[in-house]
Amino acid sequence: MKSIICKQERALKGKIVSFIVLVFSVLYLLVISEPLLSRLLLFTISIVVFGFSVSYKINSDFNNQKLFSVFDIILFKTKLDLDFPDYVSVFSASFKLDNDWGAIGALGTKEKHDKIVVRFFTGNKNFTLYKTNKYEEAVNKANALSELLNVEVYDATKE
Repeated sequence: MKSIICKQERALKGKIVSFIVLVFSVLYLLVISEPLLSRLLLFTISIVVFGFSVSYKINSDFNNQKLFSVFDIILFKTKLDLDFPDYVSVFSASFKLDNDWGAIGALGTKEKHDKIVVRFFTGNKNFTLYKTNKYEEAVNKANALSELLNVEVYDATKE
């Protein structure tokens, strides 16, 4: 069975915070003289958080899955309920994010990202499968999905 995996991008602030925690845990592991078990536990948790990712696996039989993995090693899968698309769309979108709470807010409360996205459209509903900064990646992913599912690709970036 053929399938296409659309790996979801992590937020920049999430990458920064997980990297800081990883560096702290490495220093804690090597420098501090606490019991070894607590140091290894913190290091293991920080490695899992640093390498964690979510992906969507779209299968040719449309029995789709949401994959949770660490450094591309799948930990577990869940069923991804999607309506079969009328078409796949590629277009430019702007995403805003407000972080007014917790420790993340200290890194700044507003984020704005311009991305090229690939979405499934069914009637007036849509589902975002993939976000990237690179137009060619988005078009290649949309074309692969189009070929896999035998649906049309609509490229709204050309308008």
